[in-house]
Amino acid sequence: MKKILLSAFFLFSFLSAGYSQDKIITLNYDTIDCRINKISNNTIFFEVFTKGIRSTGKIPLGSVLNYTTLNRAPENKKEKKAIITDPFQRLRLGIMGGADYLLASSKKAESYMSENLGITSSQAKSYYRDLKLGLHASGGLTYLITPEYGAGIKYSFFNTSAGIESFVDPQDGVHLIYASYNEQIYVNYVGAVFFAQQTFGSSKKFKLNSACSFGLATYRNEAEYLKEYYLITGKNFGTDVSIGFEYFINRYFSLGADLSALFSSIRKMEITDGINTTTVDLDKENYENLSRIGFSAGIRFYLWNK
Repeated sequence: MKKILLSAFFLFSFLSAGYSQDKIITLNYDTIDCRINKISNNTIFFEVFTKGIRSTGKIPLGSVLNYTTLNRAPENKKEKKAIITDPFQRLRLGIMGGADYLLASSKKAESYMSENLGITSSQAKSYYRDLKLGLHASGGLTYLITPEYGAGIKYSFFNTSAGIESFVDPQDGVHLIYASYNEQIYVNYVGAVFFAQQTFGSSKKFKLNSACSFGLATYRNEAEYLKEYYLITGKNFGTDVSIGFEYFINRYFSLGADLSALFSSIRKMEITDGINTTTVDLDKENYENLSRIGFSAGIRFYLWNK
C-alpha cells in the first residue's frame, strides 16, 4: 500500500513539476511558476497546477517584466517590447507644427506691384518670397476602426506675412509718397480625414502612415496700404493629403514627422475697410490660390484601450 502511495505521489510530483517549467516575472517582481500555453500581441495565457488541480490564467504583456519558457532563453519585455496599435487602442490624438510653402505663382502680382506702385522688381520679388513661406500647426483626432485604418477630424492653421516700406509713385506726375504695404494672411482648415498606417521593423516601433482629408478652408488677409486698412475674407472647399513616419517611445506615445499638401482656392472675396464692404467674384485667372506643401513634426497619443 505504501509502495503504491509513494509511486503515485512521485508520479504526481513529476507531472506537476513538468507543468511548472515556465516562469513569469511581473513589473512588481512577483514570480508566477506556470506552463505558458500561448503568447499573443497583448496577453500571456498560462496554466498552473496546485495539488493536482489545474487552473488557467492570463496576464497583459504590459504588466510583464520578463518571462521564461522551457528550452527558450528569457525575453526581456523592456528590451523587446512589441509596439503596435491594436484594435484596443482606438483613439489617436496628434499635434504637429512646422513650415509650409505657398505654391501660387506671384509673377503677375510682382509685375503689378512694380508697374503701378512704383516698387522695384527686386523689392517685389523679396516681398512675395517672404509671403510664400509661413508657419503651420495642426491637430487631429482619429478613431481606429482596425489597427491599420481609421477615420476622424483634422484641423490646420497657416500664417504668413510680408511688408515693405518704400517711396511709392502714385502716377500723377507730381507726388512721391513714402508709404508701407503689409499683408498678414491666415488660413484655417477643418475636415473629415481617412487614415491608414502600417507597422514595420523587427521591433515594431516604426510606422508609416498616410491620410486624406476633405473639408473647408477659410481665408483672412489683413492688408495695409498708404495708411488705409482692409480686411479681405473668403472660403472654399479643400483637400489635405499627407504621408508620415512615426517612432514609438512606448505603446501610447510616439514622435512623428509628416509631409503634407493642401489644395484649395478662393473664388469669391469680401473686402471691407471697416465702413464699406464689397463682394468680388474673381475671374478664373485671378483665383486666390491657397495651395501649399509643408513639413511638420510633432507627437501622437494612443488612447482608450477598448
